[in-house]
Amino acid sequence: PYTTLFRSLMTFSPTGTSRKVGQAILKGIGSDGNIIDLTHIPDGQHSFQHGSVVIVTVPVYAGHLAPEALKRMKNISASGAYAVAVVLYGNRAYESALCELGDMLKSCGFRVIAGGAFVGEHSYSTAEYPIASGRPDMEDLRQAEEFGKSVRCKMDNGNPAEVVLHKLPHPSSGFMNKLRFIAGVLRIRNSKAPRQMVPHADESLCVHCGLCSKACPTNAIAKGDECKTDHGKCIRCCACVKVCPHSARSFNTPFAPLLSYNFSRQKPNVTLL
Repeated sequence: PYTTLFRSLMTFSPTGTSRKVGQAILKGIGSDGNIIDLTHIPDGQHSFQHGSVVIVTVPVYAGHLAPEALKRMKNISASGAYAVAVVLYGNRAYESALCELGDMLKSCGFRVIAGGAFVGEHSYSTAEYPIASGRPDMEDLRQAEEFGKSVRCKMDNGNPAEVVLHKLPHPSSGFMNKLRFIAGVLRIRNSKAPRQMVPHADESLCVHCGLCSKACPTNAIAKGDECKTDHGKCIRCCACVKVCPHSARSFNTPFAPLLSYNFSRQKPNVTLL
């Protein structure tokens, strides 16, 4: 088992947004710290002692904590260590994800002393249908670092109090935007038109460099056979799409234009101390 003291970042971050925000928070706290990246670690035991502070950053999938992240954190244990719970969402809504993360951390023995919901580029974002494209940007990372400094101040005051994560505000999307989105989702789900369920690979563009296979957090793409995707393993994080230097991979989902149209207004990051 891996035991650490002082400050650490634990993250699950297929496209890198959760890790970037976590590293900025860690920098604000005042330490490079230890980084435990669970993106490509299917299982492991990690224990944290009293006095440690662990920043945990994970993405939101459809309003919930990413199931794969939850699976990879099942063997965490903490003896009263402090946790900073942070979720990254694609500018629509983080819904219950932060509370789910908080509940999981508490069940592992953490005391959750701060929380946040930051915006990161949506997995489905493309040049044609941008959804929080380029986020977290420099301003987002500056805010994350300032949040880390505030966490440090709270800790320096001694015996930091736990927070109630459901009190964190949810940035509004606007009534009509939410209504149009819900109607669009129902229309898509009730449609009999075939839908692409996993990223597609264009064999004429693929050079078999293996970057998509390396980026995939669930080994859904085999090295040497990059034009195939295992439907049973793929979590549609689109890390393979974003990492491909030849645009050989794409994920054409009807949810992308729906999200891009209804959630184009950039939402703020929110934090709780």
